[in-house]
Amino acid sequence: MAFNSPFVIDSLYCSEDTGEDHFVEESCFNKSNPFPILLEQDLLWEDDELSSLLSKEEQSQMYNCLQTNGKLAVARFNAVDWMLKVTAHHSFSALTAVLAVNYLDRFLFSLPFQTDKPWMTQLGAVACLSLAAKVEETQVPLLLDLQVEESKYYFEAKTIQRMEILVLSTLQWKMNPITPISFLHYISRRLGLKGHVCWEFLRRCDQILLSVISDSRFLCYLPSAMATAIMLQVMDSVELEPNLRVHPGFMFETGQGR
Repeated sequence: MAFNSPFVIDSLYCSEDTGEDHFVEESCFNKSNPFPILLEQDLLWEDDELSSLLSKEEQSQMYNCLQTNGKLAVARFNAVDWMLKVTAHHSFSALTAVLAVNYLDRFLFSLPFQTDKPWMTQLGAVACLSLAAKVEETQVPLLLDLQVEESKYYFEAKTIQRMEILVLSTLQWKMNPITPISFLHYISRRLGLKGHVCWEFLRRCDQILLSVISDSRFLCYLPSAMATAIMLQVMDSVELEPNLRVHPGFMFETGQGR
């Protein structure tokens, strides 16, 4: 399902741009080389970061479950769709939405789906979104105010709080998973993007990611694969100078890709 609502990206992602408005600033590149000019120690640090991200990323275990359980797939789609609407309503960051969906998928996978309690998935979605907002946002609405955008069920604050504890214990308090956004931030630095250029690149990447996150078919891909595909789509959608084009394998050029 397409998600077209604009998202406000935190200005702290990048410093303000004081140069000309090119999608990729020429000053970051060698004219005879399509890759950024980086110091040797910077490249070593970037390589270490990529190795760490790749070693920690995990493929969602929900994919096979959703392929064989149609009712669970519908419940999950509706819950994620609702979370995206609430994210837009409160102007949460894209990372908040991605974390909330990650929590929900891991939570649903860990517990048996109860067809006789359809409200359980919605309650889980509210709790997961609340937890994600507490992790990522500086201002978090009250639990009752979080239930907007035509919620099918409404829950008392104490009920949501109990569900939050259940989610936390089920996920073993692992609330900072590697997501496609982790790799997108790495890619933006690797490309040497700054200021408004960086902001625009991440904004477009976030829009694409949020437009496909409710589709369970994308759960079969690792976060790094999702991020690379999104990056290439964004690069294809803008006009870049020929010498600033990025080849598909640039992110794994160090030989550490899979």
